[in-house]
Amino acid sequence: MNVLNVVGVGFFTLVLCWRIHRLVRAREGVQAVAMTVAIGSLTLAPLLLNRTFSRLFDRIVVIGSSRVLGYALIVLGVAALAVTFFYGPTESSRQRRAGIEAVPLVVAVIGLSVAMTVTPSELRTAALNPLTVREVGLAVFFVVAGAYLVYGLADCVFSLTQLMPFARGYLTRSLRFMAVGLSFAAIGSLLQVGFIVVNMTRLAALPPVLTTSRWVMGIGALLFIIGICYPGVRGIIVAERYRHRHRRDYRRLGPLWRELTGVLPGIVLPGRRHGRGTDIHIAYQRRVVEIRDVLVQLSPYLRDDFGHRDGEANVAELRAAIAKYQAADGASAETRIVLPATGPTVDDDAAPLLILSDQVRAEPVHSSHE
Repeated sequence: MNVLNVVGVGFFTLVLCWRIHRLVRAREGVQAVAMTVAIGSLTLAPLLLNRTFSRLFDRIVVIGSSRVLGYALIVLGVAALAVTFFYGPTESSRQRRAGIEAVPLVVAVIGLSVAMTVTPSELRTAALNPLTVREVGLAVFFVVAGAYLVYGLADCVFSLTQLMPFARGYLTRSLRFMAVGLSFAAIGSLLQVGFIVVNMTRLAALPPVLTTSRWVMGIGALLFIIGICYPGVRGIIVAERYRHRHRRDYRRLGPLWRELTGVLPGIVLPGRRHGRGTDIHIAYQRRVVEIRDVLVQLSPYLRDDFGHRDGEANVAELRAAIAKYQAADGASAETRIVLPATGPTVDDDAAPLLILSDQVRAEPVHSSHE
């Protein structure tokens, strides 16, 4: 088994396990089932076509059965992908599409079985080359498989192009990668069919065409996998950036948080904030909430334009409010929101607090509560 097969089997095995987990947890429709079938088929096919495993399988069953089943799984996987990518307004339309795709699929599997049956036993496991392809049974086998792949992959590409207008941003790029990858795979299959037909008629050998078809299909498979992985990888990168940003802003809020919670330590919410397994997003949100709770308590001693002057004036006013609050032993008037959020998210809520915290950090000499 070559490196590409090993990587492919490993990748599709992981995805298959994830899909089965999703199917068990939620009742999903035809699209989800079709995707799971496609993943399962494309996971098992390389194993059956592997030289070592296929020999063992053929000894147990019949010579050539591993090749028939392997290619049958490939065409099944492509048919399932066609159902998965089909754009239909309702679930029933996708179910009808699954029934339609079953017809050419059954025809292709029957054709593969018949072609392998009429192929001499000694050639059933032979590699495809200019000599072996002149055996009619073996040639028909690969022509049937290649022709169905061209049809099925072109069907998938057409469905993906229909989906693209409804996608935005990175999803469009993902669909394009998949469409280009499947297009390459279809072209590779078409080149292989052309190679077989030309060799069967003994017009020419054209071994470079077969080599080219394999490279083109390999590139197509790689691009398709990139397209599938792209949203997930992008999501991981975006999540890590978001985590890094919250970790950085959590530290930036530290000077302001320490100064304010020194006045009202009871406002600090219970729970662990550091160490392995701590959710930095929750810790960051809690720090924002705690700062705002203290600012609300100090609000009677802060001017309405607090936070809109220079940093030194803001820090001086804040510390004066802290001193008045402590002298009065609590808020002496009705409280209000201080430094209102600039938007609906926690980052918008934290934006003015981060500016104030930077100003507090810049004025450490006057801090008596650090």
